[in-house]
Order: sequence, then C-alpha cells, then structure tokens
Amino acid sequence: MTVIGLGCELDRLFAGQPPAVPIPGPPGREDMRDLFDAIGAPVRGGASEIVIVCDWLGPETLERVRMIRSLLQTDRVAIYVTELPPLAASVLAALTAALAPLALSAGALAGAIDAVSDELVVLAWTGSVAGLRHPGVSLLHHARSALPWSSFAVGLQPESFVQPISPGAEEPPLAPPERPVELLVAPEEDADLDWIVDVVAPALGGVGIRQIPATVHGARWWGSTRLVEAVGVPTSLEVLAEATLPRSVSPCAWCGEPIAAGPCPFCGDAGAELGSARIQRSHTVATGTLASAAKEDDGGD
Repeated sequence: MTVIGLGCELDRLFAGQPPAVPIPGPPGREDMRDLFDAIGAPVRGGASEIVIVCDWLGPETLERVRMIRSLLQTDRVAIYVTELPPLAASVLAALTAALAPLALSAGALAGAIDAVSDELVVLAWTGSVAGLRHPGVSLLHHARSALPWSSFAVGLQPESFVQPISPGAEEPPLAPPERPVELLVAPEEDADLDWIVDVVAPALGGVGIRQIPATVHGARWWGSTRLVEAVGVPTSLEVLAEATLPRSVSPCAWCGEPIAAGPCPFCGDAGAELGSARIQRSHTVATGTLASAAKEDDGGD
C-alpha cells in the first residue's frame, strides 16, 4: 500500500514506519509525466494507493490526479481531499502511511482518514491575521494586524479561535486531549515560539515539543511570514489505530475491496448492505512512538 501526499512535505513521523511519498507541488503541466509516474508505479506493481490532495493547491491539481487515475484505468487509487493547513496535512499523510500495516485493508485505511484527521490538534502563532481565511477574523483583529508588534493565537481544531496575544489576554480554549500528543512545530525565520512553549504546551498537559523547518506553503496559507505552525500529533501508533481504524470489514459489492462502510473509497460504490461475515483484526504488527522516531533521527539514520 502506498500513500502519496500532494502539498505535503513529511515522509514519516515514527521510527520504522512505512514512508509516505510527499510531493510539495502544486504540479504544473510540465510535471504531469513525473506525477503520472509517481502515481502509476505502485499501481503497476500491484499495490493499492491513497492519494491525499490538499485542496488549497487549487482545483487543477485534483483534476490532474483524477485524469491520471482515468488514464491508468484502475480502481486501485483512492483520492482523499483535505482542507488542513500545510503542516497538519503533511502530518496526516505521514500518519496514514504509518497506519498502513495496522489496517485490515487499503479500503479500511482510506475510510478512516477523516477519523485520523480529527485526532490532530491544529494551531498557529502568527504576527498578522489580515490574510487569514480560516477561521473568520473580526474587523478589530484585522486592524490590530497593522501594528508592528501584534501577534495572534489561532486555533483550527478541536476548537477554532482567533485571539490577540498580550499580557492579561484571555486564555485560549485548550485542554489536554483524550489521547497523548506531542507538539510538532514549524517556525518561520521571524517567528516567536514563546506562546507555544509557555502557553500551548502546558495547556495540552505539559507535552513535548519537536521542531522542524518551516513548510513551503505555510506562510501563504496562514497569510503571514511571522508564523509558527503547530500540530498536536498522537504519540502512539497503537493507540491511534485502536481509536480510528475499523475492526471488521466486508467486500465492496462492486470492486471487492474490503471496507468498513460505503461508499467505497476506491470505486465510489456505496455497496450492498454489509453482511454478517466479516474479517476480524487478528494479526500482530510492530508499533512505534514519536519519541523513538526522534531518537532514530538523532542517530543519523
């Protein structure tokens, strides 16, 4: 099983996990051959494939992926469109790839991506919200963005908010998540990490922080070059799998792909009502943690 992330920049988060294939994009007309080869190679090798497409790359990107799937004449490519910002989308693709050995089938995994996405805590520190599209911004906050010393706390999920950061400011609506997370942060060069370190990490339960370089598309998505993207990432694959992956599947009535519920993410057929005969999760697989991945990174793999 192969996971490709269009608009994504991370290949892995856990030590020993199957890597995603990140393609930062957006792919232009001149990149169609390379994109065709990237999507086509796993399919020609007999593998199922999940392509995660960031919607902010523009409709032409999704159209090109669909065109390539049609040219390949295959139902082994599932397309998932995400509205998550750049760092969170990259995390989603890497997590999806990491969960592949734990899933009963490619169809079960593709059908669980919404649930995996919901497990992420998505935040940002930004110096301006004048160019921010999501969540909505008040006129007062737009005006405040013109001040050179302004900064804002922005949350997308689990709760959306935009708050100015200043002494005595209102505390952001953050609480420790149900399952343990670690903060992955991607600061731009002119960013300030104080809000992340002093406010966010303690509010989420004293979580650890792991820093990576700024994303290619972050400043454009958030509308500011004074930016720290932050994502709360589940620290245990095993726990994440238990929370998100289905434990039983039935064959799609049209293409035969084992799925937990219709419509099938590969052929789009809603399928017949799921029968009583189901494939149960019974195999043992290796699991990992973000901490072990960090140690592996430090070892220079």
